[in-house]
This record gives sequence, structure tokens and C-alpha cells, in this order.
Amino acid sequence: MLAINTHSLRLDVAIRVEKDFDFLGAEYKSFFNLKRGTAFQSPLWMDLVHRRLTPNLSARQYTITIRQPEDGALLAVFPFVIQRASGLDVVQPADFGVCDYNAVVGDRFALEAFAADPSVRERLDQLLQGGSVLLFRKIRNDGFDPADLFARPQVSPCENSAFWSDIGTDFEAWQRRTVRRKFSKELGRLARQLERDRGTYEHRAASSEQEVREAFELLKRAREGRFESDLLHRELYWDFYLEFAIAGQKSGDCITYVSYLNGQPVAVLFGLTGEEQFHAVLIGFDAARFARYSIGLQIIYRVIKLRFEQGFRRIDMGLGNSGYKSHFRVEETKLHNLTCSRSLAGSAFSLIYHRSKPLKNALKRFVPKLR
Repeated sequence: MLAINTHSLRLDVAIRVEKDFDFLGAEYKSFFNLKRGTAFQSPLWMDLVHRRLTPNLSARQYTITIRQPEDGALLAVFPFVIQRASGLDVVQPADFGVCDYNAVVGDRFALEAFAADPSVRERLDQLLQGGSVLLFRKIRNDGFDPADLFARPQVSPCENSAFWSDIGTDFEAWQRRTVRRKFSKELGRLARQLERDRGTYEHRAASSEQEVREAFELLKRAREGRFESDLLHRELYWDFYLEFAIAGQKSGDCITYVSYLNGQPVAVLFGLTGEEQFHAVLIGFDAARFARYSIGLQIIYRVIKLRFEQGFRRIDMGLGNSGYKSHFRVEETKLHNLTCSRSLAGSAFSLIYHRSKPLKNALKRFVPKLR
């Protein structure tokens, strides 16, 4: 419970930077859940982002915590880094382009209490003086807004929205509500035709490190030339995703789903898991040989059904209004970005970021994976 100083009407909390904060430690593991953050602030994901990406992208850890002063119990975690880019020290969530959403990790009632306390906002502002600008991207509009915690934030909408669907407890009812009957019947027909034409066709999770590696090799080949600046084709990011997929396959933090034709992978859907949710992150399929069978849509549909059978009730299809998502009549959640300037250079950065799209695009040369 939050400790409140009734004499001064100030929250009695400890706020500091913990540059060696352990995201895989027992403390954070017991603190984190999907009501306090998103899948992209989960312990294993955050640990790998900090260990594999941060030191190789001109950045350093800058985790801010809010704790109870008596026992040090966590109340909130800001998984920040400081990244040096074109002469600017940019304070930002530990993202580097691999997170669909960023958030302050904490109970909403606690974060709202912090936002209402000027002393908390003042102390947070002091800790941000280590950078030229705070850049906080991809904030879901349906969650707590970190803009309430910072002085003089500038806010603008994200170019992409998030898309998701709650399946509920009745798969058939969800299917009737969200998937056109003609579409589901066509998928069934194409699956049967593929088996008649080519052989045994099955969908399941990769169950060993070797199967995960084979699936990711297909992902890399299948996505070649299909996505602009695909991170999978940068060695640093390839190593990050593969290491997470292998570790997550053992821990349950992620699942690599594969469509096999005669025992060989032809489509892959990789995503984060937790608390009855599946968050799709990477998809790829052998379009050169099997595009006419819609194997990309096939694996999405089959994974939704498999996840339901295993007790999962929500699928998040991530950012971007890709055409395939319309087949599932997904819900849309808007996102926004914020900046807080700490210098004249930071003010110029914020102005460009929020007001000038051509100049914002030019910034991408200097700030890796700026969105």
C-alpha cells in the first residue's frame, strides 16, 4: 500500500535510477503482470533487450524505480535507456524497434497517485536531466498515460494502431461474430486441397531448439525483400529474436508456431505469450511455392484455434493495418508518442518529431528505429 504523508500531502516514496536493475530477478518476476505492463515489458524480453541490444546500439541502461521507503517494495518501474544519437542523449524506453508497446510498469491506481503528486513529478523530472530529451513512443490509449507523470510533455498520435481480438469462452461464437463464413470455408477448402496436392499438412508449436532454429531460417528466407528494413536481416536483431525464441520455448514466454508440409516448415508465426494472451510478432511463409493456398492466413487461423483449445482467450496482432487483419474483424486501439525536452537541442528534436514528417523521417538516420 502506498505510504502517504498526511501532514504534507506528499507520497512517501523512494525514486531513483537503478542502472543495474535485474529484470530476470525474482523481484521483478513477481512484480510484473499484464495488468501492470504489456508483453514487451515482460522479464525475459526486457532482460534480453538490455543485455543484447542496449550495449550494441550506443545506449546504456537507465531504469527508474519507485519504491516503498520502509521495505523497498517495488511500486513502479520505468524500463528506460539513454541512447547517444547525433550529439543528443535520448532517454527512452528500452525498445530499439522490437517492442510494439511501451509502458511504465505498475498498478494504474498507483501511477495515477504519482501523477497527482507534484513532488513525484518534480523528482522524476530531475532524473530526466541526464538526457537532452525524453522520447516515449507507442503508448496505448487504453492504458495509463505516462504524459501525466512528466513536465510539459508534447504529444502526437502514432502512425500505426494496435489490432487485437478477444475470443472469449466460445470459439464458435467468436468465429461467427468475427470471421466471415465464406472466408473460413475457403480456408478449409484450401487446406484440404493442399493435402491432396502436396501431402500431410499440420500445424503445431516447435517443440525443440532445432525446430525453432529451422522455423527461424524459414522466417528469414520468407521475409527477404517483403518488408522494408526488416530487422531479421540485421545480425544483431536476428541473434536477439532467435535467442529469445529458444529461451522462451523452454520457459513458456513465447511460442513459435509452424505449419509443416510433409514434415518441412512452410509457414511460421512467432509470438509472446502470457496470462491467456498471445501476441503475434513475426510471420513468414513460403509464398513462392504455396501462395495460392493462403498458408499465411491458414497459420493465423489455426493458431487462434489452437490457442483457444489451450485456454488462451486473446490474440494481439500487433501494429499496422495489414490487409490480412481485416479477415478477422479485429478491434483497434490507438497509440500515441510523447517527448519532454531538457535542452535547446531537445526542443528542436521534439518540434521535428511532432510537427514535421519529412524531417522526422530524416531523423531515422541518426536515431536507430525511430518511429
